[in-house]
Amino acid sequence: MSQTSPPRDEPFPTRSERHEQRLRMLTDLTSADPARIRALAHAFSHANDQDLLQLHTLHADQSWTGLSLLAHRIKGAAQMTGDIRLSMLCAELGRISSAPARDAQALDACVRRLESALGEFGESFRQIAQGA
Repeated sequence: MSQTSPPRDEPFPTRSERHEQRLRMLTDLTSADPARIRALAHAFSHANDQDLLQLHTLHADQSWTGLSLLAHRIKGAAQMTGDIRLSMLCAELGRISSAPARDAQALDACVRRLESALGEFGESFRQIAQGA
């Protein structure tokens, strides 16, 4: 008899699985060169920190167009790293911030979820940069 995993509440890979996926991606991109893994992980972490700062500023300034552009840029990095959750949150932010009808509550909720996902994304790459 085969064992199956219990169903998950979240349709995305777990935090640990996402971290391992990021590490595999960097390993593949760098041909497993530890120095290049560290450098690329640091670059992702630094860019992520800048994105978080920009997200806070644009949200505080209620720059809907700026948020839409930022979401598009972050989505590219998310897709490059295979982060489905982050990519979907960016797509959601892009839709909300580009919608003709402004829904501030939906925007606030989406920004909070994106902040959390970006926090995890950055922490994962900081860990990789330190441990590679």
